Amino acid sequence: MIVLDSGILIAYANPDDAHHRGVMAFLGDASDESFSITALTLAEALIHPVRANVVGGMVKVIATLGLYVEDLREQDAVPLARVRAATGLTLPDALVIHTAECFGGSVATTDARLAAAAESRGLVGHQI
Repeated sequence: MIVLDSGILIAYANPDDAHHRGVMAFLGDASDESFSITALTLAEALIHPVRANVVGGMVKVIATLGLYVEDLREQDAVPLARVRAATGLTLPDALVIHTAECFGGSVATTDARLAAAAESRGLVGHQI
């Protein structure tokens, strides 16, 4: 399982994004993998579309990826806080790492810092 961050979703949906081509190539190369996001990651990717009143279109585009959307549960609180404290990442990025750790997955991101943090914790970090 590959856990995607919001930068991947945003780049996937926007052909003008600087990372779009790389994201499309990565997703195509990894098409035999399953992809997952957190509900918080989805919310992050939808902030601009909500402001622009185009959220429905963005939801439809993201749905084409066939993602598993993971919920945050009470038992995630302490391990998530530990990831956040250890890495210094934002809570949404720490949640991406925590989710990958829970499922034995890897992380795909457009953020060098998130990819490096994932790798420092023994995960594969795919930086696009």
